[in-house]
Amino acid sequence: MHITSVETCPISVPLVNPVKMSHVTIAESHNVVVKITTDEGVVGWGEGVSAMDVTGENQGRMRAGIDDLGARIVGRDPLARTAIWLSLSRAVYGNTTAIGAIDIALHDIAGKAHGVPVSELIGGAGRRRIPALSLLGSGKTETDLDTFEQRYSDGYRWFKLKLGIGRIDDEARTIVRMAAAHDDTVICGDTNGGWTEHDSMRFLSQLEGSGVRFIEQPTLSTAALDRLAIRSPVAICADESARSLDDVLGFGGSAVAGVSLKLIKHGGITGVMRGAALCDQVGLEINLAGKIAESSIAAAANLHCAAAMSDTGFGCSPGNQGIAEDVCAVPPAFEDGSFVVPAGPGLGIEVDEGRVRAMAT
Repeated sequence: MHITSVETCPISVPLVNPVKMSHVTIAESHNVVVKITTDEGVVGWGEGVSAMDVTGENQGRMRAGIDDLGARIVGRDPLARTAIWLSLSRAVYGNTTAIGAIDIALHDIAGKAHGVPVSELIGGAGRRRIPALSLLGSGKTETDLDTFEQRYSDGYRWFKLKLGIGRIDDEARTIVRMAAAHDDTVICGDTNGGWTEHDSMRFLSQLEGSGVRFIEQPTLSTAALDRLAIRSPVAICADESARSLDDVLGFGGSAVAGVSLKLIKHGGITGVMRGAALCDQVGLEINLAGKIAESSIAAAANLHCAAAMSDTGFGCSPGNQGIAEDVCAVPPAFEDGSFVVPAGPGLGIEVDEGRVRAMAT
């Protein structure tokens, strides 16, 4: 088997409700879908998600990167995923999202060729259901508590409150009340680096005894993050400070308790699973996060990774939650606040090319 073509299609993925963060509000995401075809007719699908503030890749850069890198792998054996990943990673600096989109598609091909789900290719599924880490946050206490209770009644048990939107003391009260509301929930927060070190400590000091699982990236400085982790009454997770696998390894032995792994940051499934192995080696918790907003292609890749990892103690949040349009007529199954890991060959989803064209930008 060999690769005969690598095609790209830029798409726009809209959200039903915009998601607020400390530095931006996202109403839609401008992504790139990649389709890799082989001489035996096996087709694989991948996806890259725009994140200029995290990877430096927007839609145009992703498409250019995939077109350039894709031309390099035409004629190669698609089953040689690790060799291809290494050669692409060495061929260009950065472009982790473009490399990741190709890597996802190659895993889809390999799973279909062998007749097994992607999770079986990367270590085997240790779990078949993945609790969905649900994102919320408006900066308004009563609004957020109402949303929290509604989603709790819908079956969600894992929640991440977006922080740095409202007043610090109000947001501290909100997350403490969320953590105290039910005994069977996991509560965490994410500031996306929106606070100073001083304001971060002011917030964290109010969480003593709250039961909050972790706070993600309260400030952007890696050095400040480590200082905060030493003093904080709750665990600290790194995201924007853990852009590369070298960054992940660097947090080993620090006071920071965990890192957020992403397909876009680490080069797809191969990179994320390497990151998970590093976390196991140095004792870091894993938050596996999709980028807002992704289609069911990237979401399915996330779920297969979550199934094959030793654990995702800091949660898993596929980015197809709340999207208004999708490239798949049937997304990964969602039941009682949890995703069911797709069981079909490859990614286990069926991409509708008509939908891809309809979402094209």
